[in-house]
Amino acid sequence: MQKFLTIALMALLPFLNADAQQRRPVVPQGASTVTPGADTAKRPPVSPPNKPKPYNEVITAKAVSSDGMFKVHKVDDNYFFEIPGDMFDREILVVSRLSKAAAGFRTGASYAGDQINSETISFEKGPNNKVFLREISFQETGRDSTEGMYRSVMNSNLQPIGASFDVKAWAPKGGAVIDVTGFLNGDNDYFFFSPFSKRRLGLGQVMADRSYIVSAKTFPANLEVKTVKTYTLTAPSAGATSGSVPSAFTMGAPTPRPVTFELNTSMVVLPKVPMKPRYYDDRVGYFTTQTITDFDMNPQGIDRYRYIARYRLEPKTEDVEKYKRGELVEPQKQIIYYIDPTTPKKWIPYLIQGVNDWQVAFEKAGFKNAIVAKVAPTPEEDSTFSLEDARHSAIIYKPSDIPNASGPNVHDPRSGEIMESHINWYHNVMSLVRNWYMIQTAAVDPKARKMVFDDELMGQLIRFVSSHEVGHTLGLRHNFGSSSTVPVEN
Repeated sequence: MQKFLTIALMALLPFLNADAQQRRPVVPQGASTVTPGADTAKRPPVSPPNKPKPYNEVITAKAVSSDGMFKVHKVDDNYFFEIPGDMFDREILVVSRLSKAAAGFRTGASYAGDQINSETISFEKGPNNKVFLREISFQETGRDSTEGMYRSVMNSNLQPIGASFDVKAWAPKGGAVIDVTGFLNGDNDYFFFSPFSKRRLGLGQVMADRSYIVSAKTFPANLEVKTVKTYTLTAPSAGATSGSVPSAFTMGAPTPRPVTFELNTSMVVLPKVPMKPRYYDDRVGYFTTQTITDFDMNPQGIDRYRYIARYRLEPKTEDVEKYKRGELVEPQKQIIYYIDPTTPKKWIPYLIQGVNDWQVAFEKAGFKNAIVAKVAPTPEEDSTFSLEDARHSAIIYKPSDIPNASGPNVHDPRSGEIMESHINWYHNVMSLVRNWYMIQTAAVDPKARKMVFDDELMGQLIRFVSSHEVGHTLGLRHNFGSSSTVPVEN
């Protein structure tokens, strides 16, 4: 028996040795694997993680740079933001729009110029040479920062960190250089489609090999990023109707086709001191900010309120006394609506007049020339101008069969200050106003008794819709109650 066991162990010995050779001792992560006494003089020192490099090693002589809100550098195919020290912790409004819409995709927000996202963010310095992108919301507040309630509210409202960037280099004046190439090439909820927009349009994963950065341009108060994004379609969008279902899901396609968009993302720095807000009163029809819960306003409870959305009109410093005396003065910042140059030329004068019709209303508030419309400059006239720039309000002409128009606005969530608006002008709105005018006035107006109206009549109807939508962008809702008091003959 002993002889048999000895032979069996000798037979297993080669396998046991082979297994022992394959298994190596487990070394804790970060521990040295150098055997005692080994020559380590020739080993290069291990650099600390995330250690920034000298500035000129990151932003090399090959960099194509521009200066503005942030400095933007392009080195080969990489994009860098250089965030100056005074821009850390500043609140930045990010507005994303379709610059070019996908072919065969006509449902929901799917036309060039349509807004697809709006967020407020800030950049802050983090530990270990990091820069964090922080999402900012204003749903709960306390008023007095010296009181314990304010600190308690803030302790329960830690804003999420949406992204993290390594500091590649520290700028000469203390700014931080971060590489945003991967952030812009990929997909995120801050610079591109919002989660709600993606669900509504049925968009799935971004296809990285078919997406790229077009440009990043910086200006004094804003930064514009243009990208091309290709997505898979997960299902027909929730808002799709017959005739508008994306073609990827028609003709019995076995698998969804990709859809490609060109997106424009505007980063606009918000004022250091917000405009003085005005509370919303439900007896007056204004659009509003989201509801804010205030824990200090009511000494024996809480208050919930909203601010109205309105433009910031203030007299120039040298005109303040004239304004107080009741004289008409021009505002510090004029409200300007630019007309999309793709608009049929014969309708442009009527769109402009519809905007200018509001001048009389602003004169009642003490301002002359407060609002005006202009044709957008061509690239030859101003190479830096872009209708997608969130600093500019515009009327965007869209080749759509939707018989409608809409007038949204983008406002500062802290105060309700309207920053800009892009009016959606759908081509087929003309069929809507033609039908309205024919049904309502043909009994008294011979011009309404034919299927194709004269250009002058159609132009006046376009002027009416233009003025109506501008009213919405100024913050005004429909006033159905007042309209009901107007006699039919008027």
